[in-house]
Amino acid sequence: MFDKRKIIALIVIIAVIGTSFLIYFLIIPEEKEEPIFKGGTLTEDETWSGAIFVSESVVVPSNITLTIMPGTEILCKPSRDYRSRETVGFLISGGTIIAIGTSEKRIWFTVDDEMPINGDWGGIELYQSNSSIFKYVIVEYSIIGIAQFYSRVNISHSIVRWVNLEGIYMEHSTPLIEYNLLYQNGYHEISIEQYNYDVIIRNNIFAGGHVPFITIDSNVTLEGNYFYNYSSIDTIAIQVAGFSNATIIRNKFDGFTNETAFKKLVETAFLISIDNDLGNGTVLIPELDFNDVKHHDLGYIPGDPEDQYMYVYPSEDETRRVISRIGAGLGFGWAVEYADGYVWKMETGNLIKIDPILGNYTQYPVNASEILGPRGLCFDGEFFWVQDQSQFKIIKFKFNGTDVIINNSFTIPESEKGGRSGLATDGSYLYIANMGGTLLYELYKNGTTRRTIPIGALDLVGPFTWNGTHFWSSNGNKLIAWTKEGNIVGQIYDVAAGCSGLTWDGTNLWGLYKTCELWNDAKFFQIEILDDSFI
Repeated sequence: MFDKRKIIALIVIIAVIGTSFLIYFLIIPEEKEEPIFKGGTLTEDETWSGAIFVSESVVVPSNITLTIMPGTEILCKPSRDYRSRETVGFLISGGTIIAIGTSEKRIWFTVDDEMPINGDWGGIELYQSNSSIFKYVIVEYSIIGIAQFYSRVNISHSIVRWVNLEGIYMEHSTPLIEYNLLYQNGYHEISIEQYNYDVIIRNNIFAGGHVPFITIDSNVTLEGNYFYNYSSIDTIAIQVAGFSNATIIRNKFDGFTNETAFKKLVETAFLISIDNDLGNGTVLIPELDFNDVKHHDLGYIPGDPEDQYMYVYPSEDETRRVISRIGAGLGFGWAVEYADGYVWKMETGNLIKIDPILGNYTQYPVNASEILGPRGLCFDGEFFWVQDQSQFKIIKFKFNGTDVIINNSFTIPESEKGGRSGLATDGSYLYIANMGGTLLYELYKNGTTRRTIPIGALDLVGPFTWNGTHFWSSNGNKLIAWTKEGNIVGQIYDVAAGCSGLTWDGTNLWGLYKTCELWNDAKFFQIEILDDSFI
């Protein structure tokens, strides 16, 4: 006979165990994975998956590979304070990044913020990387999208949008760009500058923004692309400049005319057009095998009046004060100098003389075949000197009151590595940096090298000027004073985004800034130094 008490006890035990399992699986919340934080220089190969929070910039050096698995979401720390701007980004410096998702499991490069804006993080830059791949990725809300230098990085089946500058940018590279969706980037969806060769851009959709595409001093084939949704009637879909050689085959243009679909900006450029569709229906729209997915819609195009990014910083802080701004309507540039009581700006086709007090200016024509790509201007008391990035030359000239008179020129050091930005003089010698910005060449005025100065800590890849005792240059969110030996002797906070020219008027600095490249605001800032020892 069964013992009723034992049976009842067994039933109670089973009920308790069953209830415990029910509570464990249905009531107690599932334990969440700990967030993964990344940053700094990788020292060994890594594979990322899941949610990755990037709290400081990631550097992938030579002989290191970063592999990112399908479905990975990379969330970068936002930066919106001009004083402590440590913009998070990816620097592939000789290493390799393999980011291959799928049409269902894209890889996201975005920002860790519920209300993101353009420029919240730095973007992706690749140097001397020939095996990196981006496929089925999404890049958004960065300062620049994917930029490559001296590389062969293929980008396909991806989305790049809401970027401050260029969605895809390259110099001295040979990539394949295909089957991407590109839209609403600040300056260009794609910009190829400085001697890229055999670039193939095919079957991409350019789906709206400000300017779809520009090529400068490069060799490129555009085939089977679709350009539409650009609202300005003056927008040129494909701009060909410098010494570029562009072959434009079977592209489809919606909303463009014969005059705006593609155009040479200068006579030195070369353009071939074959079987393009400007409304006759002969070319099909490329078929993309993915949908346009969004977590958050920015709601404007970077550069629009609604843009929330801080392009111009507060006019005064503990380190410096903006005395004046001039030059509205002149745009930004790369070559500026103060001489004979005026601010001078040189651009392709013009030398501009600006009254530093009133802001009035006069333009004087310059033959573009003699000076094509000015990237640095200085004055030694008698002659102007300009660094021509397109022709790899430093050119000496005089201005006689009405005309630019070319005197002579010489080839820059390391010209085989390409042109660069910046040129300065102390009156006796000329100064130009090497391509990597780690070395300063001190030149006699006939172009021979007097000496070289290591300046590795400065990262001198932009403009610089001489003030009589030391140099000033732009570096990140600061302007930095340093000696001819490369020693830093002072720093102040910068005054705006995108410093592209610097000069000294005897008392104060003048900076030429992009602010937002699309704006017609006053881009020349006169800067009084209050305390260069504060930082």
